[in-house]
Amino acid sequence: MPDIEEVIRLHSPAKINLMLSVHGQREDGYHDLTSLMAGLDFGDELAVRLSDVDSLECTDPDLPTGPDNLVLQAAALFRRRAGLSSGFSFCLNKRIPVGAGLGGGSGNAATALLAMNRLSGDVLSMDELFDSAKELGSDCPFFIDGKPSLLRGRGEIVKSLPAEISKQLEGQRLLLFKPNFAVSTAWAYGHMRSLRSSDVYEPETVAASRLEGFFDGGALEDLLANNFERVVGLKFPAITLILEDLRRMGVPCLLSGSGSCCFALLDQSAASAEEIGACVRDAWGNAVFFIETSICGTKT
Repeated sequence: MPDIEEVIRLHSPAKINLMLSVHGQREDGYHDLTSLMAGLDFGDELAVRLSDVDSLECTDPDLPTGPDNLVLQAAALFRRRAGLSSGFSFCLNKRIPVGAGLGGGSGNAATALLAMNRLSGDVLSMDELFDSAKELGSDCPFFIDGKPSLLRGRGEIVKSLPAEISKQLEGQRLLLFKPNFAVSTAWAYGHMRSLRSSDVYEPETVAASRLEGFFDGGALEDLLANNFERVVGLKFPAITLILEDLRRMGVPCLLSGSGSCCFALLDQSAASAEEIGACVRDAWGNAVFFIETSICGTKT
């Protein structure tokens, strides 16, 4: 019998896309893509306990906590899948910026599924949790395990990387930096559709060749690619300009997801985190989000 006083606290990691290649729009409206995604030590914390009704509290007063929040959608889905009647109370310590391309909402939903399952005596298998996550969003399945993975389809096809590649990525140091504006993923995909496909979509063969080079021992910095950079840069040229400046300084860097957050690989950088930060502040001003973090392994 589950303990109604028990509280489960789980790390809800942010993610980055070390490579994101969007190939084109499908008949169902989604886009086919290939991505290498990695979870981070940086993230939110989600505390969950059993309750009479579902509720969500959040440390960020600007984050909507009503029924449209993915955490509460996850609760309704879990209850239906598990055949339970109990509610869940969630307390979210929000650190991941909204509209950053760091997967905050998707990670919160997947973490909620894991926590609810643990509170309920592991009534769902990992495969069932994974299938549930697919219903919540394209990025959600990745966060069920959270270790560096290759994503295909619309993002719901998740394949673990070879052990030696995963080990190579774990612990890689990063600097995240985000301007004081957000980018809507829906807007980014919509804008991508409005442009000529030859200008913005990347053939799957190009992504496959890039991955093959990395898996065969190529440098991590040579893997970095994201065809959202051009799309987002058309509306927000400040992102394009700072990434170009940093690359001239010998800093491997990339837009994460559809943005607006970017990241730099510190272990491969010719500039220090302090020098990168100074350059970004000179371009974007002082209202910039910064966090130094690293790629994590399996979800804890």
